[in-house]
Amino acid sequence: ERLRRYRHDTNQGAHATLNEALRLARGKFIAIINSDDVYYPARLQKAVSCLTANQHLGACFTRYDFIDKTGQVVRDSDSLTADFPDIVKSLGTAAEALERNELQVMSLLARNYLHTTSNLICRREVIDLVGTFRRFRYVHDHDFFLRLSHRFPIEVIPESLLGYRFHAANTLAESAAASVAETAAMLAEFLLTHELKAMRHDSPAFLAVLGYLLDNFRAYGADRLVLLLVLAEAGDCRRPDSAMPMFHDCFSDEGIMSRVGSLLHKDRAVEDLCWQRSQATKWWEETQKRGNQLTRMRVRQDRVGKKLWETRQALHEVQGTLHEIQSTLEQTERQLAWWREKYRRTLTARIRRVARILINATLKISRNRNQ
Repeated sequence: ERLRRYRHDTNQGAHATLNEALRLARGKFIAIINSDDVYYPARLQKAVSCLTANQHLGACFTRYDFIDKTGQVVRDSDSLTADFPDIVKSLGTAAEALERNELQVMSLLARNYLHTTSNLICRREVIDLVGTFRRFRYVHDHDFFLRLSHRFPIEVIPESLLGYRFHAANTLAESAAASVAETAAMLAEFLLTHELKAMRHDSPAFLAVLGYLLDNFRAYGADRLVLLLVLAEAGDCRRPDSAMPMFHDCFSDEGIMSRVGSLLHKDRAVEDLCWQRSQATKWWEETQKRGNQLTRMRVRQDRVGKKLWETRQALHEVQGTLHEIQSTLEQTERQLAWWREKYRRTLTARIRRVARILINATLKISRNRNQ
């Protein structure tokens, strides 16, 4: 069977469900699509071709659009790409001193520009080496992408081949404080457990990278929490050997989340969250606007459809009338043919009768003369 279906009666959480799917998968390549997202035509073909032609790559991604519940694009890939800082352009000549993996990681520390697990297409063995998705509710994708990019080079096809459905039910639309706290805990753990050569003071690109991260590093209001977590564990750096994140108690504690929520309103980084909210409002308003436009179009279509139906009915009536006229003409033609034939026979009979009378008269005259 090419398609196998598995279902749970209760929600297992995104990370657990994805990991179960990875265990069940048997193919050479792994591709994920979440229930509300859309693959555009040729996405899988182009990604697999890219991975096949470039054996050194660990995974392949593409650009993506934001779509609404009807599938209409509310923000295209070009405008989304413009929001992400270009690390090569930002670093300038210093970028030449960094390896591809380092550039990828720095870009992902700035923003999760890969955005969603639906964008991931990778080789099977990559999962075995990088590890599965860890126990995060909001940032399991960002955490996996950072670990993946730290170990393997990746490729982003510069073509929009994925539709990410944006709506109020997205997980990221839930508690802002919980999402921010989890983001901070994940970033702090990554910084503690992964060697980043570009951020070492003896790296030739250190100052350029430091400036880039100062401009672009986003913890969405929890920068202070990231710093405190890193400082608290700086003397005990270790690899994440289990699925349980190092700071799980932190982002699950209501007191910490409450303080993070307060920071969201006080910290200067709140501008980022405000920007996200404004964009969400803008996209939602655009979605509503498009929905209203579709409603008006449907009303117009209904009116046009009604007129077409009325026109079809009128044409049907005209066709019926034409059929009746045609039947009448055919009947008239038959009557004319009958009268024409009757007239011909009558005329022929009269001509014959007159001819006999003339012949008889002629014969009679001839006999009288002979006598």
